[in-house]
Amino acid sequence: MLEVEGLSTEAKLGKILIIVSLILGVVGVFWLLIGFSFGTLFPMRHSWGFSIFAGLFLFSAAIVKILGLIVGFMALSSTNIKNFNRAGMYAIISSLLPPLDIIILAGGILCLLSKEAK
Repeated sequence: MLEVEGLSTEAKLGKILIIVSLILGVVGVFWLLIGFSFGTLFPMRHSWGFSIFAGLFLFSAAIVKILGLIVGFMALSSTNIKNFNRAGMYAIISSLLPPLDIIILAGGILCLLSKEAK
């Protein structure tokens, strides 16, 4: 998975940043779904309207983040087949899906700047 032998420094750093961002993204989705389940299943007394709104917000944020993770995994698979130009584009698209992910954005830019992307 981390096959970085024979790659330039930019490509290595880009791939590592993409992997780190994907791991943090999976943890973030886990926490969003935990917050959704506790907010809607165990609401505070006299706050049904707010808890349903907050639960729907957390659930929709988790769905958008999952879509970003899917595009991020496409970027990671592109680095595995040594297509760093496509990996950089996928990483930048993944970073722009809300919430903004700076780590995968930096990884995508590094993939685009590497000599393998030329």
